[in-house]
Amino acid sequence: METRIKTGVNNAAAADGPAPATQENSQEVYEALRKSEERYRELVEHANSIILRWDRSGVVTFFNEYAQRFFGYCEEEIIGRHVVGTIVPENESTGRDLRPLMDHICNHPEEHRYNVNENVTKDGTRVWVAWTNKLLTDDNGDAIGVLSIGTDITKQRLLEEELRQAQKMQAIGELAGGIAHDFNNMVHGIAGFAEVIKQTTCDTKITEYASQILTTAHHAAELTKQLLTFARKGSYQLHDCNTHDIVRDVCAMLERTIDRRILVRQELRAELPYVNGDPSQLKSALLNLGINAKDAMPAGGQLVFSTSNIEVTEPLAISDFQLEAGEYLRINVRDSGTGMTEEIRQRIFEPFFTTKASGRGAGLGLAAVYGTTHLHRGAIQCRSEVGKGSDFELYLPVISNSRTQHCRTQTAPHTRTIRMLLVDDEAIVRSYSKTLFEMHGHQVDTFACAVEAITYYEQHFREIDLVLLDMIMPQMDGQQLFAELKRINPDIKALLSTGYSVESKVQEILAEGILDCIKKPFTYDQLEQKISLLFAPHSGQGTDG
Repeated sequence: METRIKTGVNNAAAADGPAPATQENSQEVYEALRKSEERYRELVEHANSIILRWDRSGVVTFFNEYAQRFFGYCEEEIIGRHVVGTIVPENESTGRDLRPLMDHICNHPEEHRYNVNENVTKDGTRVWVAWTNKLLTDDNGDAIGVLSIGTDITKQRLLEEELRQAQKMQAIGELAGGIAHDFNNMVHGIAGFAEVIKQTTCDTKITEYASQILTTAHHAAELTKQLLTFARKGSYQLHDCNTHDIVRDVCAMLERTIDRRILVRQELRAELPYVNGDPSQLKSALLNLGINAKDAMPAGGQLVFSTSNIEVTEPLAISDFQLEAGEYLRINVRDSGTGMTEEIRQRIFEPFFTTKASGRGAGLGLAAVYGTTHLHRGAIQCRSEVGKGSDFELYLPVISNSRTQHCRTQTAPHTRTIRMLLVDDEAIVRSYSKTLFEMHGHQVDTFACAVEAITYYEQHFREIDLVLLDMIMPQMDGQQLFAELKRINPDIKALLSTGYSVESKVQEILAEGILDCIKKPFTYDQLEQKISLLFAPHSGQGTDG
C-alpha cells in the first residue's frame, strides 16, 4: 500500500513537476518568436526594395515603408485597395492590358516568378519595376495571395530605350545611305541625258520637256541630299561660321515667306556664336525647324530663335547624342503652336515619318536636321506638350576665335579641251558622261572595271589630262584605284565623284592627292567649273565639292 502510495506520489510529482518548466519554455519561445518577428518586420519595412502582399483577388494586404515612399501612398491609403488602379495601370504605355495579370500570376505562378511591367505612382508618374513573385498558400495548398518584391528599373529601361532608338536610327541611316547612293546614280543618268537632249535639239517643245525632266531630277536629288544628311553621309565642308549671321538670314527668309500672323523674333545672346560648321547645312537645318514650327501654328503665333552659351563640364548624354566636355552654343527654336503628343515627339526625327497630309511633306526635314547635328558633333532634343508649343534645342561646339575666310575668285570657264579617263561601274553614268563631255569637245575613255582602267592607264597616262573616279565601286573603290594609278603616275590629276561622302573620308582622300571631290548628281557646268580651276594658270586646288 505504501508502495502504491509512494509510487502514486512519485507519479504525481513526476506529472506535476514539468509544468513550471513547460510554461517557462513557452515564454522563452514566445519571446524568441516576438523578437524574430520584430527583426523580420524591421528588415522588411526598412529594406530598399518594394515589398507587398496582395490576396487572391488582388487587394493589397501589406505595403512596406519603401513601397510607400516609392509609390507615394501611406499605409492607410493603400491597404485594402486593388493593385490595378493604384500602383498598376489598367494599360501599359505599350498598350498591354494589365487587368488580367493578377489572376494569371495566381493561376500560373511558375510563369511569373520574375516579370517586368509598367507601374504608376500616386501622382501619375509611369515607372518600370522588375518583380519577383512568391505564391502564398494555406494548409491545404490552395493559393491565398502573392508576396511580391520589386526593384525600380526605370532609369535602366530609359537607357535601354535610348540605346534601341540610337541603334534603330543608325540602321535607318545605313539603309538610307545605301539607297541614296544607287538613287543618285539613276538621277545622275536621268539628268545627264536630259542635258544631252536639251543641247542637241532645236525643237522648242523638246527643249521645254527636257528642262522639266532636269527640274524634276534636281528635286529628286534634293530629297536624296536630305536622306544623306540624315545618314551622316552627305557632302559638306566645315568652316568657321557666325551662327548669328545664319539665324538672321533664316529669320529674314521666314518673314518673307510664312504667314504674316506669325511673329518671328530673334534673341541672340551668345557671346561665342562661332562654330566650325557648314553654313549651308546649318541654315537648312534651322530653316527646316522654322518651317516645322510654322506648320504647327495655322492660326498664327510666335516663333523665337534664341542663342546662348553653355559649358559642359563632363560628358553629357542628350537623347541618343553624347556631348564631350567643353563650350557649346545652344540654339533654341521655340514656337507657340499646337505641340505634340509624347508618341509623336519620340518619332519626329525618323525619316519619312510625318503628321502632315499626303503630298504636303516627305517626312525628311527633321531627319535632315538630325543628320546635320551628328555631322557637326552636336546634339538636338525636343520638348513639347499638346497645346503648349514645341522647343527644339540644338547644341554645337563653339570656337573661341574665328579664322579669316577668304573668298575664292571665280574663274571663267576654260576653253581648252582635255582627254579624260572615267571609271564608274554604272553603265548609264558612263554612257551619259561620254556623250555629254564629248559634245563639248573633250575626249573620254570610260571603264567599268578598275583592273582594265589600270592596264589602260599604264599604256596611255602621258596622254590623259584628268581621271574622274567613282567613289563606290565593287572590288576596288575610288580611293584604292587612285592609289594604284598614282603609283603609275605620281603627277596624276584626278577628281573623285561620289553619291555621298563623309567629311573625314573626304579630307583623307584630299590628303592622298585627289585634287577635288564632286558630288553626284552634277551638271556639266559644275564639272566644267572644276576643270577650269584645275587647268587655269596658277590655279589652286578647290575643296568645295
